[in-house]
Amino acid sequence: MRVKMKRAKSEKRPESIAAILPETQTFLSTGKKYEVHAMSVFQGMLNLQIVDDLPMINWYPAWFFDVCEVSVPSGWICSLPGNDLQMVLGPDFVAADEASYNRMVELDSDSVAKFWERFNAESPREE
Repeated sequence: MRVKMKRAKSEKRPESIAAILPETQTFLSTGKKYEVHAMSVFQGMLNLQIVDDLPMINWYPAWFFDVCEVSVPSGWICSLPGNDLQMVLGPDFVAADEASYNRMVELDSDSVAKFWERFNAESPREE
């Protein structure tokens, strides 16, 4: 799955997004395409896990993007943990359960190693 950044950094964000992600912490380029590595619905907001422009593993609200390729990578699974985390879709080391998701969000070293191993195994794509 690939998405394209459609929002300018200076564009006014909905309050729900501005509260969790200030403009100074948005490391995305307008018009650039990003590979989606996992998805989550947290407190009712759809978030996409991408490698941003730093490059860092990060979660960004889907509000920033248009979907430009809809295929879902093989090996992804879906879990429905409940409470604040309503859904996770991605590789098992992210989506197996809420603990797996939390480890990835907190950038646990084992989860990050698995992420980069999978990232490096995927064939590179042109922007």
